[in-house]
This record gives sequence, C-alpha cells and structure tokens, in this order.
Amino acid sequence: MSRQPCQDKSVFIAKLGFAIWLCTLVIAVSAADIDWKKLEEKAKDYQNKQSGGKNIVVGGKSVNITIPSQPTGRNIDSSELILSESDQRYISVHMKLANRHFSRKNYTRAIEEVELVFERQPDHPGGRFMRAVIAARLKDHVTAWHNITIARDKDPESAKIKSFVEKLKTVAPEPQKTVGVPGIFRPIPLSASEKAMDVIEKLLKDQSSHNITSIDVDEYKIEGNSVWVQMKIACSSIVQKANIAAVLEKASGGKTEILSGPPPQGEEKLLEIKFEIPDMAVENKDVKPASDLREFVKLIAEETDVAISDSEERDAENKVLETIYEVASRDFKALNDFLRKMSPYALKFKLISMKLAFLAGSQDLIWRCRVQVFYQMS
Repeated sequence: MSRQPCQDKSVFIAKLGFAIWLCTLVIAVSAADIDWKKLEEKAKDYQNKQSGGKNIVVGGKSVNITIPSQPTGRNIDSSELILSESDQRYISVHMKLANRHFSRKNYTRAIEEVELVFERQPDHPGGRFMRAVIAARLKDHVTAWHNITIARDKDPESAKIKSFVEKLKTVAPEPQKTVGVPGIFRPIPLSASEKAMDVIEKLLKDQSSHNITSIDVDEYKIEGNSVWVQMKIACSSIVQKANIAAVLEKASGGKTEILSGPPPQGEEKLLEIKFEIPDMAVENKDVKPASDLREFVKLIAEETDVAISDSEERDAENKVLETIYEVASRDFKALNDFLRKMSPYALKFKLISMKLAFLAGSQDLIWRCRVQVFYQMS
C-alpha cells in the first residue's frame, strides 16, 4: 500500500499551521499599532454628540448624562441686593448731586439724579424720601405716597420719614391700595399696558413661578373701568395655582379668576387665569409722537440689553403704527425696562407670548418673547 497520500496530508497540515501562525502574527502586529484608548474616546465623543449628553464615571461605571434640549425652570434669587463698592460710590456721587439741585429748588435736575440712584438701588431710602418731598411740593400726592411708602418699608424707624408721613396725611389721605406694583420699583404706571407688564414681572420674581416655561397673553378686555388680562401659563411640573393667583391679585390690586377647571390627568402643568387692573385705561393719554423710530428702538435695545431679532410693521389709522417685535431677553425685567423706555411714545403695548429657552450654544437661560407696540407717529 502506498504511503504518498499520508505524507501529502502531513505536509498540508504543516503548511496550514504555518499559515495560521503568520495570520496571527500579522493581526497581533496590526493590533499593536492601533491606539485603542484614543479610538474609545472618539467613539464616546460620537455617542455624546448623538445623544446630547456626556459620559461621567460614577462608582467605576460610565454613565451617560443627557442635557435637556428645553429648560425646565429657573432659579429665583430672593436674597437681598448686595451693592458693590462701585455701586456705593456711584450712589454717593449722584445723591450729592441730587441734594445740590434740591437745595437750589431745581427739582427737574434733582429728579434726574435721584433716578440714577434708583437704577443701582431701587429702594434707596434717602432717594425715595427726596423724591416724595419733591412730589409733595409739586402737589403730586400720588407720587409722594408711592415713594414715601417705599422709603418707609426700607427704613421704618426713620424719624424724618415718620414726620413726613404725618404731614402728608393732612393734605392727602394715605391710599388703601398703591397704584404701582409692590416690590417692582418703577415709576407709577400711567396705563394698564404698563401695569400689566409690572404685574407679570412681579409674578416671575416669585418662587411659585420657578417652573413656568411659557406664557401666552390674550387681547386685553375692557369691562367698565377695569382692564382684564388673560393668560395661559405652561409649567414643567405641577402648576402652583393658588400661589400664582394670590401673587397676581396682590400685584394688580384687583380680582383674579382661574378659568381652567380641574385638569385631566397629565395636564396639571397648565393654567388659564385672568387678573383685573382696576381704574386704569389701556392707552397712554399723554403719548408723544415718535420720529426716526428704528434708530430710537435700536438705541433703547442696546441700553436695556435686549436683542431684537425680527419685527413686523403695519400702519393703523390716525398715524398709529403697529409693530410686533421678536425679542430675546436674559430676564423679564430687562424686557420691561425696554418697554418702559418705549412707553412715552407708545399708545399701548402688550406681551403676546414668551417662552423659556437656552441661549444658543450654552446652558444660559433667556426668554424668547413676542411683544406688540402701537406707536403714535408724528
């Protein structure tokens, strides 16, 4: 019997083993050339970009943390205002100038200087006292009470404030309700347009609003001597109906009414509510005609640090220009600052909608707003 097939088989097996060894060597050499750590990091980076999150190590395990695409609320700082040294110097300089003009009975200049003080410390007791005294001398008792009330709240033990209050009572009884919104240190609102924005600002300063993510405002409704403001509020978690209603009622000085009934399961995050602004008209009766409007709006936007991304204009009757602005604002106060500076030239204005959002490329919060302004053109 021939042995050739057996020998051929042995040779074949030997060659096959050698080939397998060569392949293993090539694979081992190739694997040694790969930076597996770098490859793993790239894979994780790709995963992060796809998921919108990032991996962190917790207890030796890699955990993916997903960053939300929409904000769920705000941190509301209710702590007392702390003035920097720069603020204190600024206030001191302008109070000295205000006192100088006041002593010379140049009340216009004194008011201008004290208003600069209020920009840094809205409840400055000395400034509010001076503003109240000027108003009383000019027979503007509403403004006098507005300012002396703020001064009294800030410094209730001041003898001169107590004395002034008693004297003011002899010529004008202390009002049961203030025209302005408590805690919102602005000039007294002259229209329901101004006060509505102050009321919303007050709401958004309250802790009960921390989870509000959007607000939509309907057209104002006039009933008798009152203006009603109706809003739809959306929250990221259960809405604090009772607290929100209480804040709106105290801020507006009128009634509030919750319009949405008991919500279906899963819709506890929505609230439809309206509040009353009594004894005020929507329109500004002392509106000033505006000229070179676009340049003026641009300057005011820069001054108040709001960004206007778009606007729509439509001519109305009697030289009234309707304008809708798309505005991004770091907080609602800045938006209200913008509107208050526009207000002397606006017949009326209102918030249409606002939505909490992230500033592009960051986790900084902003309000994206639509506001409607009616200008009186010259």
